[in-house]
Amino acid sequence: MRPIKHVEKGLTYVAAGMFNAIKSVNQFKPNPSFTPKWADKPILKSWQKSKPTLGFPRQTDSLCPNCVIEAREEILAGKRDVSTLINEKVGEIKAQIIERDGEVWMIKDCPQHGHFEDLMAMDSNFLTHIESLFPGRDMQSHNDEKLHNHGTSSIKYGRGAVLTVDLTNRCNMMCDPCFMDANQVGFVHELSMEDVKEILDNAISIKPRRQMSVQYSGGEPTLSPYFIDAIKYARKVGYNSVQAATNGIEFAKSKEFCREAAEAG
Repeated sequence: MRPIKHVEKGLTYVAAGMFNAIKSVNQFKPNPSFTPKWADKPILKSWQKSKPTLGFPRQTDSLCPNCVIEAREEILAGKRDVSTLINEKVGEIKAQIIERDGEVWMIKDCPQHGHFEDLMAMDSNFLTHIESLFPGRDMQSHNDEKLHNHGTSSIKYGRGAVLTVDLTNRCNMMCDPCFMDANQVGFVHELSMEDVKEILDNAISIKPRRQMSVQYSGGEPTLSPYFIDAIKYARKVGYNSVQAATNGIEFAKSKEFCREAAEAG
């Protein structure tokens, strides 16, 4: 190892030690936190942030994948009201996260559909390291009671970085690993421009403000007839940036389309 690497490592340890010392002192004699413009409550100190149970073995909440599919099909067929997703714990089961042969697995049992096992991490030491970097939960969400009324799935803490909006489930490709099953579900689901505006307006109104940028996805978002208008509106109402999760085919087909998207924001 080059000498400079030893110096860098030493400085890293010194900086970490100083930071932890200052943090410890701040717990006993803290300066008041400030309240930012995007929230109605003050920023939490690092030692005030809570954390979920980490490490393994541990128990966590999970879903039966088959129950989820059945519930979705019944709702689409009109046999079940969508409100049951809020008022009932549809498909919710407990899961155990365990270490097995250096890997991390989620193991769960559904009374109706039986046993499931999912590989979470190929290297348990790496996952332990990643979890150790979790800084803690942000402040609790507020002024969002009507928007985030999703039963046990309601968002309770903090801010996000990117708001993902699926404009359409149509696509100009049919890839086997597509997590949206684009072109393969037997129906077209596409947002109107009014839907897009409502989503963007609602998301930007929540305190603390969760999303600073928007990612349009799908399906293939560029197939939506409102793709360009959706970009313009997001920039108009104050999102810092707009992204597209796209295969790029529509951009490759037309320079004018590329220019329109760039000018829109």
